[in-house]
Amino acid sequence: MRGNKAPGRGLGLVCTTISAETPKEMVQKAASAFAFGSDLVELRFDLLRSPEAPVPRELARISRRSVITVRRGDEGGAFSGTEPERLALLSRLSNLRPRLIDVELRTARENPGWFGALPRTSLWIVSWHDLSGTPAFRVLEKARAAAASVGDVAKIVTKATRFEDSLRVLRLYETGASGLAAFCTGPSGAASRVVSMQLGSPIVYAALPGEPVAPGQISVETVVGLKKIWGGSGW
Repeated sequence: MRGNKAPGRGLGLVCTTISAETPKEMVQKAASAFAFGSDLVELRFDLLRSPEAPVPRELARISRRSVITVRRGDEGGAFSGTEPERLALLSRLSNLRPRLIDVELRTARENPGWFGALPRTSLWIVSWHDLSGTPAFRVLEKARAAAASVGDVAKIVTKATRFEDSLRVLRLYETGASGLAAFCTGPSGAASRVVSMQLGSPIVYAALPGEPVAPGQISVETVVGLKKIWGGSGW
C-alpha cells in the first residue's frame, strides 16, 4: 500500500466535492462545506476556469483536509488541456501535501514512471470509472484488485440504471471493506452512496446543498446528519 497511513474501518470521512470557476470561489465553497460538518473537501481543479492559476495561500492551508482531483475527460472530468499538462498539474499540486490525491487507474497504468515519481506525502485514491453502466461483477473485482495494488483507497464508480446495479457494486464489500470506496452514480445509485458508509467505505462523497457535481450525489447536510445518527469516527 502506498501513502503514509492505511485506511481503517468505521464510518467514513464525509468529503464534499467542490466545483468552482476560480480558486477564490473554491476557498469560499470549501469553507461552507466545513461549516456544514464535512471532514474533507474534494478540490476539483479540472472544473476551474483556469486550472493552471496560482494556488492561493488559503487553499494551501486546508491541503491536509483535502482531496485533490484533476479528472481526465474520458472518466467524467473537464480538463481542457493536454494529458502531459494534466499530469504536470497533478505533480505540482501534489507538492501541497494534501490528505489524499485521486489518480485514475488508467492514468497510473499508462504513466508508470510519472506515477512512481510522485511524492509519497499523501494517501492515494486510485479510481476506476464506468460511466456508461455497470459491468459484470468479475470486471468490478478485477478493477478493485488492480486499484488496491497501487493505491491506499480503491475507488470503484459505475453508473446505475436500476437498483440491481448498485447491489452488484456493493457486493465488493463482501470480501473486505478496508480501503474500498465503491458506489454508483445516477438517481438509481444514490442509495449506494449511503449504504457504502455503513459497509465501511473510508470516504463518503457529498455535495454542497443544491450543487451536486455528479448525478445522485447527496447533500453534505444529509450525509453528516446520517453519520451523527449512526455514530462512529472515520480514519
